[in-house]
Amino acid sequence: MLSFEEKKNIIDEYTELEAHPVSMGRINYHFPASVREKKIAVNHLHPNGNAFVYAPYLDDADKNGFVNIREASESEIRELVAGSIAFLSTDGDEFEEGYEEAFRDAYRTVVILRYENKMWAVYSDDHLEAIFPSREAADGYLADEGFQ
Repeated sequence: MLSFEEKKNIIDEYTELEAHPVSMGRINYHFPASVREKKIAVNHLHPNGNAFVYAPYLDDADKNGFVNIREASESEIRELVAGSIAFLSTDGDEFEEGYEEAFRDAYRTVVILRYENKMWAVYSDDHLEAIFPSREAADGYLADEGFQ
């Protein structure tokens, strides 16, 4: 098991994280650039070597999304911390603002499906035809209208 100092030195290498001392000699590491509500990437790095890394995308994460790194190797800690930062750097959106696709019907009419403000908008020429809260709903509408 790596010591407190060894784990602290590894985590301190991530300059995008800020150390925040908490009670009983523990340290939390915040990621201030997080685009998610959560900001803590490493929780309660304790002088006994125990700590938790925020990784809600892993199956072995606890109900709050943290993975214990008490017995983790240096490479495992690096992988978890880098993964936590990457996760906190995204809003979970699969599509970027402005993403668009063109669809045609049997009459060769073209409509554009565009992702805007976390919604899906269907445009015919420059006119907004419909707007949907999900890609699935927009795809269903386009299929019902004969667009592929």
